Amino acid sequence: MADNRKFVADVEAFKRLTVDKMTRVAKQSLQDTIRAAQTTVPQGGDMPVDTGFLRNSLVTELRGAQVGSGSDSYVLGIAGLRLGDAFQVAWTAEYAIPRHYMVGVGQGGGLWRDKAAQRWSGIVADNARKVQ
Repeated sequence: MADNRKFVADVEAFKRLTVDKMTRVAKQSLQDTIRAAQTTVPQGGDMPVDTGFLRNSLVTELRGAQVGSGSDSYVLGIAGLRLGDAFQVAWTAEYAIPRHYMVGVGQGGGLWRDKAAQRWSGIVADNARKVQ
């Protein structure tokens, strides 16, 4: 019977490489999507901005626990992310939901979360190409 240790080692190395690539794609895609959602109207995005309170009301959760709050809190959450983890961000300003759906407001912007989420598949595909 032939010794298959090299084959097993090669398969294990491929598995580690694959998991590493998938993790990099997941982390970069989350970062790109949240960054797109957080981009303000004056910067070419869809999030309205007056004082910056809405943007700074971002709260990030990882595995069901809050890991940070503030406009860049998602970076901390992504740093601790493992494949399969539950990851969530939300804007907690009192007016975030009505402003997101542009209820009774005349200012530009809106649907920033939905528009960023619609780009998810393309963002993932772009990042997957980059790690190949």
